[in-house]
Amino acid sequence: MANLEDLIARVSDRRLQAEMASALGILKRRQRFGLVFEEHLPETTVLVGLPIQVGSLVQRRDDLGARTLYRVIDLTADQQACIVPLDSDAAESLPLASLLVVKRFGDPIFPTLTSLGALRRGDTSRPSHAVINGENYHALQLLTFLFAGQVDCIYIDPPYNTGARDWKYNNRYVDDNDTWRHSKWLSFMAKRLQLARRLLRPDGVLIVTIDEHELHHLGMLLEKVFPAHARYMVSIVINPKGRREPNFSRIDEQAFFVVPSTGAEIVQGTTSLQAILPLIDSETDDEEDERPEEDEVPAAEQADDAIDWEYRHARRRGAESSYRHQRPNQFYPIFIDEAPRRVVRVGASIAVNDEPHLGHIDGLRPIWPIDAEGRHRCWRYTPDSMQARIELGNVVLGKYNRTQDSWTVNIRYPRNKSRKLKTVWWDTAHDAGTHGTQLLSKMLGAPGLFPFPKSIYAVRDSLAAVVRNRPRALIVDFFAGSGTTFHATCLLNADDGGQRRSILITNNEVAEAEARLLYEQGHYRGDPAFEAAGIFDRVTRPRCEAVVTGLRADGAPIAGKHIGGRPLHTGFTENVEFFRLDYLEADSVDLGLEFAALLPLLWLGAGAVGEHRLPSDTGGFLVPDDSTFGVLFRESRFRPFRAALDQRPDVTHVWLVTDSEQAFAEMCAALPADKRVAMLYRDYLRHFRARARQTA
Repeated sequence: MANLEDLIARVSDRRLQAEMASALGILKRRQRFGLVFEEHLPETTVLVGLPIQVGSLVQRRDDLGARTLYRVIDLTADQQACIVPLDSDAAESLPLASLLVVKRFGDPIFPTLTSLGALRRGDTSRPSHAVINGENYHALQLLTFLFAGQVDCIYIDPPYNTGARDWKYNNRYVDDNDTWRHSKWLSFMAKRLQLARRLLRPDGVLIVTIDEHELHHLGMLLEKVFPAHARYMVSIVINPKGRREPNFSRIDEQAFFVVPSTGAEIVQGTTSLQAILPLIDSETDDEEDERPEEDEVPAAEQADDAIDWEYRHARRRGAESSYRHQRPNQFYPIFIDEAPRRVVRVGASIAVNDEPHLGHIDGLRPIWPIDAEGRHRCWRYTPDSMQARIELGNVVLGKYNRTQDSWTVNIRYPRNKSRKLKTVWWDTAHDAGTHGTQLLSKMLGAPGLFPFPKSIYAVRDSLAAVVRNRPRALIVDFFAGSGTTFHATCLLNADDGGQRRSILITNNEVAEAEARLLYEQGHYRGDPAFEAAGIFDRVTRPRCEAVVTGLRADGAPIAGKHIGGRPLHTGFTENVEFFRLDYLEADSVDLGLEFAALLPLLWLGAGAVGEHRLPSDTGGFLVPDDSTFGVLFRESRFRPFRAALDQRPDVTHVWLVTDSEQAFAEMCAALPADKRVAMLYRDYLRHFRARARQTA
């Protein structure tokens, strides 16, 4: 094509040149170049439990291979459905209980989460992890409603498409005999990666593990979906003994790190003694201008060589994005106790036009990010992030300036001893046999329940490369499998006291051989005996529960220790809640009849702190004592609702139930600028209708 464009440019007849260029443009729009694959639309999925209606697409419950799809043309009073195959006009009548609803991707869906239970070993202020049983494409659509642009790291271990019938497309296993298997895999992955891209923060990173079967196809797909990102391929030795196969004995798999091209160092170095020699190189610190002068650091800490810290100003000092109007949420007081020289807590951000209060409160002095010239700057972090650092003891007072009657506030960081990660990881901790398969067997009390689980330390180190210095990171894994990402996140938190939270998504797929046996015994999808054999019920949830409690499902303590000596039976002081992805009717949502069903979404989107209980009498609004969201049900109660919010600076998300766009706009204008405000039920319904149009 480029050669044709060059030749056209040499045509002297301008009219002919323009006509040829136009014809070439039409050809380029019709012909695809680069990575070419069939979209295989529409992809379908079975939704167990969804009510059957006239017009529903269905399959027989006893049709394991989903060979025939039907359209419901009538429902009778005796719980029968009149159905017609999509490829013929031969109508038949079957009991509703013998059918399952099938949805095409592109059909409108209105998802929600139904709680299946929770474990809470952390305190009430600690956010909960979420583990979701559901179709990951629909779950990703749900997460884009709640977390667009907010996820720090996505880690996924998708099907490797080896030809071993270990994954499904349109409810049918894909194997070596399928000549379209690579195309189907790419179509399957592309839809999900496009949604995943919407979740990532501007500095968020996607990690995808893969092996040789789809490595090069995946690399091209990532280039297509993330054109503005850098892609780094890391080889991880997961089987030092090697696999028995012709010509070569493979010992590794690959992980793509898809990193925003921001010019900043986003991937963190390592300090692991086990990993340093094979994995790292030297690096320099280019942030000298962010460090305080020597007289701004406490003298006791200057003199103590044993304290291995480096200090940076808590107030932003650069010319760009350092002023109050640019980051209004980062203009707030930091309260100090002057006598013991102690930083105590942060206050709430104030509105842009409000003047800061300089007087003492409860004996504590407020320090605002105001420079020597009296200009309103901003702190380096948002209130929540700064408070987390205060609680870790990493926000300290510098010296007192008598001339300006002010204190310097510094943030301390462990002195950088890390070095850059290399692109080949060879560490015995990454052995998937010892620290994946064998560890999972210990935790579940039985072997062979899940094929090829990852080493927990390979996952931990992959995550740490992105979130080591993000103690409140949000991590998503939408091919969660055995739940290793949750376990790895718990390890990271235990190492440094962080409050990272993970959202895991997996289906409840039953292995093919076992599914056939269950079908032969008369147990079909949706039956308790069938669902109990699925990945979520048999592996993911029991493993996550064992991680937290330190106990197997039979109550026995888990034998063994983590690398580093932490006993498996001690568990972790974490909170985790388990959910099933369910579906609502749009009309019922629009009429306001589904708030109880939507409440877990609001709770999860606001940070998953506390619990999501709906009191019997809300008094027109809801601001839970132990959570970080508020809901206004009646416009007439807006004033007391606003007053309640004034007493709760920790509330981050506000939902206003109203049918009036004007009333919504007026109430938004009266709420603090640091709140995320949305309109129920308009925003929910619009989001999923728009997603359907984009997929169709």
